Amino acid sequence: MHTLTLGSETLSLPARPSNDDFPPLPFGLTLDDAVAVRAHEVKAGDLVVAQFSDGTGVRPTMHVPVPSPADPHLPSACSCEGCEECDDMDAWTLAEHSRVADVDWRFVCLIPAEDGEACILVLRNRPVAVIPAEVVARAEEAAVPVRTYRAAWFADFEASSPEEAACLAYEQLKSYATDAWSPVLEITDEGGHLTVIDLNAPERTEQGQ
Repeated sequence: MHTLTLGSETLSLPARPSNDDFPPLPFGLTLDDAVAVRAHEVKAGDLVVAQFSDGTGVRPTMHVPVPSPADPHLPSACSCEGCEECDDMDAWTLAEHSRVADVDWRFVCLIPAEDGEACILVLRNRPVAVIPAEVVARAEEAAVPVRTYRAAWFADFEASSPEEAACLAYEQLKSYATDAWSPVLEITDEGGHLTVIDLNAPERTEQGQ
């Protein structure tokens, strides 16, 4: 549980759920990096991680499943082409036409809909938890980049068919686990640079392609 302060109010921010719907925060960031601000104080590039519902005492917290950099704007200027949140807002204004004039001064859209996620529309004064843009930028700069590597393993087998050779290769791969004997792997990065790694030896040889 993390504790955030906003003016005279103390907010409790529980740990993010740990399941497929809530991936880890990017660049090694954690909730220790979060601060509390009012929704209308969110700046472009801030990472919105949670919002706090109305209530007294401990406010209910809603974590953002996939936190995204904020792009705060008026609901009337939203680029969304239709999402659940915007549809609910339309229904709210249609129920009483006088509410149309209230939308832009009562609400702020922090993140427009994308990748199947609805817009994040919040009352302007509602507390939200964000990681400031400058903290995100420093973490991104310091993060070790994730690249794509191709791992290849080669061996020669005497066999009467491709299927038999495949079965022999499969049996040999399984033996690496039971016999504690690891293969030699060829690892090629995105630039075509080849590294040969013998998992049984600390030495390795590198070869450009």
